[in-house]
Parts: sequence; structure tokens; C-alpha cells
Amino acid sequence: MFNKHPWIISLLLALGLSAWLASGSINGDPADSEQAADPDEQPAKESPAVIKVRVATVHSEPVERSIVLYGRTEPNRSLNLKAEVDGRVEAILKQRGATVEAGDPIIRIAANDRPHLLEHARAELAQRRLEYQGALSLKAKGFQGRTELARKKTLMKEAEAKVAALQREIDNTVVHAPFDGVLLERMVEIGDYVNVGTELARVVDLDPLVVRGDVTQADIDLLRRGQKAIVTLNNGQQHQGRIRYLSRVADEDTNTFRVEVALDNPDGQILGGLGVELQIPLETIMAVHISPALLALNKTGVIGVKWVKDNVVQFTPIDVVRSDPDGTWIRGLDENVDIITVGQAFVREGDKVEIQQGDS
Repeated sequence: MFNKHPWIISLLLALGLSAWLASGSINGDPADSEQAADPDEQPAKESPAVIKVRVATVHSEPVERSIVLYGRTEPNRSLNLKAEVDGRVEAILKQRGATVEAGDPIIRIAANDRPHLLEHARAELAQRRLEYQGALSLKAKGFQGRTELARKKTLMKEAEAKVAALQREIDNTVVHAPFDGVLLERMVEIGDYVNVGTELARVVDLDPLVVRGDVTQADIDLLRRGQKAIVTLNNGQQHQGRIRYLSRVADEDTNTFRVEVALDNPDGQILGGLGVELQIPLETIMAVHISPALLALNKTGVIGVKWVKDNVVQFTPIDVVRSDPDGTWIRGLDENVDIITVGQAFVREGDKVEIQQGDS
């Protein structure tokens, strides 16, 4: 029958498809229908949770702003003593490391025949003086010409110069300390033969002791001669001195300027060649003392601290005044500020937060 009438099959298929589509619309989810019908009654999205942070109130205090350098202690003066006469070293009068005063004998060189030569020169000088005196007497009586008188005077002066030269050589056979200090090194031993110019010993002056440092071109204009400076040794001892020298020409290699601070060192307890910290106070300013762990960077890479005002995160760039073993002194904040101590890594400037007081 269907083979004879194919239109009946097509009609049945059409009716079945219409019935299936109608059943989907009727049996649909009522909630979906209500949401589609009334979009104003859709539930609102939940607000994000407020982040909790812990804060600590910090207070500004007066603190000295200073320049901190790393320097080295050096002798006030250092001199290598050299032989001024030829001869053999006859005696060592001071040992290495000994304290010496200006004029103390340190080394004696053999005088050899210089004393005998001096005795002969003095006798010759006495003769020349007599001859000159006789020429003066004859000149006064008109029996001596001016030329002969001048010759006798020249011979006398030559004899005086010879005596003086021999006496100086004998004096120079003993080498003396040029100033108060320490005999740091001795380059010769008894029996060594030395020539004029041979280095014999080195004497250093450790009072005052000099601390040398190098300051940048940005800070050199903040310093002046006579300014107070504090020197801290490796063992923690501190000593106060004064700036005695400021270079006016920068080093070509480092582009820094040399600074010298003089320290009183009467007993010589502070040694030369020590690495030290050199602190030069500049001014007293108001600053806050915090842990370096509380420092943060904003999105542009500026260093500062995060703090809270009216439950909103603030960020303030700061200037590090100085550091010590307990923390860092900074300026740029108000007198009293609630700094975020816990949770600062999870908030940004402008975030709303819930605060709790306490350092941890």
C-alpha cells in the first residue's frame, strides 16, 4: 500500500518531527524559561574577599644622616732613610718595631780615617787664618796688596769648607730618626757595605693615624676640612677624628675623590693598614627605623614601603638614610604610619584591606 502511495510516508515523517520539536519546548527546564523571561531577577555575582594584612605603627625619630665609606688606616708620615756616606755598617742601635724619638741614633757607619782627615784640615785652617790675619796687618801698614790679601782670604775659606765637609761626613756616619715614630723596617745588617743613597731603614709616624677613603663626586661637595668623622674598627671600637684633606681632583680610574681623616693615636694602639668603616655625619633629620624586609617595589620599580590609611593600601617612595645591624633608617614617611608587616606581597596600592595590629 505504502509503495503505491509514497506521499503517505512523507506525511507521517513530517508529523513525527513536528511532535518531537513541540515536546522539547513544552518539557524544557522551567528555571531556564524564567531566567530567559526575567533577566533582571538573575542572582548577582559574589564580591571578592577582602585581604587581611598585619600592620605596625612606626614613629619618626631624629637621626644623623651620614656618608659611609670603607677606608684604610695609614701612617701620618713614612720615610726611607738612606746612607749619606760610604762605609761599612758598624752598629745597629735600634731594632725593628722599636719606638723612636726625633734624633735617636738608629745605625752607625764606620768613620774610617775621617777623624784624622778632620784633624789635619783643622790644623790647615788654623794656618790659613794666621796667614790671613798677617796679610790684613800688612795691608793696614801699606806693605800688602789687595790681590794677595784676597788670595789669602780665599785659601782660608777653602780650609773652612774642607773642615765643614769632613765634620758633616763624620756626623752622617750616624743615622738618626727624623721624627717620633716606629722603626718599621731595617734593610741592612752589621758588616754590610753601603754607598751614598743605599736605603738603610724605614721610619713611620703613627700619631696621628690617617684614615684614607674615597668619596663619590655626588658627595664630595657635602664635605669640608675639619668636619667630624667616626672610624669603626673591625673589632667594633669607634674613634673620632677630623677631616684634614679633601682632594680637588678625581682619580682617573675610579672617578672618586680622596678623603683623609686624622685620628689621635698617642699610644700607637691603632695599627696601620687596617680596613675600617668611615662614617661622616652630615645633618640630623627625622627618619623611621624598619627592617629591610619591609621594603618593596612598585610596578615601575621604585623602592618604597606599603602602608595603610583608612583601610586602603598606600605606597610611598623612600630614601635610605643609613643602615645598621638592626635595620634601615628611611625618610619620606609621615611622623606616624601603619606599615604593612605581613601580607604586603599580596596587595597593591589602592587595594581595600582589613588590618590587624602587631608585628607578626
